Amino acid sequence: MLIHFPSALLPMDFVCYGLFYYNHQASFGYASFYALAGAVIAGWAAALFGILDILKIPTHKTDAMQKALIHGGINVSVIIVYTVLAYSAFKKYPTLPDASLSLLIAKAFLVSFMIIGNYIGGSLILKYKISIEE
Repeated sequence: MLIHFPSALLPMDFVCYGLFYYNHQASFGYASFYALAGAVIAGWAAALFGILDILKIPTHKTDAMQKALIHGGINVSVIIVYTVLAYSAFKKYPTLPDASLSLLIAKAFLVSFMIIGNYIGGSLILKYKISIEE
């Protein structure tokens, strides 16, 4: 269940930040910040439970283990970068720095990488039945 929060909140952060960039309305900046904070907290919780899932993969399923490590590596990398962004925004809170195009583009790439990582994670469930009790 935890994976759905960062999977929804990170694109929401991107959209709200984009609206903040184009409209310069503080409400979109704050919505972006709160979505980012929630996504980072839920993302680290999901990573913790993902590690527990990786430990349950049987050693003979090397394909599944390889995909799980790629999935985890991509998504943890995305969460690490978002954690840095959230921390830098938190240090300045309640003041919002001006929105920048470079940060908007970076968030677009991060969301794209997250989608790729989630696709790989979905194949672990559908193809290899990882974390599905029988």
